[in-house]
Amino acid sequence: MKRMLSVAISFILFSILTGCNADDEEIVVLEDLNNPSREEIRAKTQNQPEATPLHSKEVGIGAVRKQFEQAYGRNDGDFEIARYQGEFMIVTFESHRAVNVQYQFAYKPGESMSEEEMDAYIRDRIPMDAVEIRRTNADTDQEVIQYYSASLKEQVPKQSFRGDEPGNFVVLLNKNEQGEVSVTVSLGGKNSR
Repeated sequence: MKRMLSVAISFILFSILTGCNADDEEIVVLEDLNNPSREEIRAKTQNQPEATPLHSKEVGIGAVRKQFEQAYGRNDGDFEIARYQGEFMIVTFESHRAVNVQYQFAYKPGESMSEEEMDAYIRDRIPMDAVEIRRTNADTDQEVIQYYSASLKEQVPKQSFRGDEPGNFVVLLNKNEQGEVSVTVSLGGKNSR
């Protein structure tokens, strides 16, 4: 009798806990819908910097949201992580500025590019005053290049460099097993050393 009672109590507790888990998942989803990210709040409540001069030939790291939209069209993502030209360009914004830009060349619209064309494409989107600090090959499929830019230091808030020296940024080149290249340009770079 005691054994049946303990089995029944265990079953009831299990049922209640299982039901709670489903509700917890639903609550998390509802919280995500009802609690926007900080960047989404900034995008709706703060004005973007006005007439920010480009410090690169083309819109890239450190540029403001408006400049990305004018250069690359509609954002298919959200306010914090934007997607331009399909899945090709993924941009993370902070205080309306691009702090991380990932270029996935396998998804670039149009014809595929040679390695020289990809290199030129990236060079046009990093600051013209960028000075290479260090180059590291982690392995044959990854290269890390650290840069310093006085114009980025001047235009981008200090906290966006994640504790690194303001003006520092890093370019990570990756090639997967299929030979597809992706390049990430990110402010800071202390973690890449």
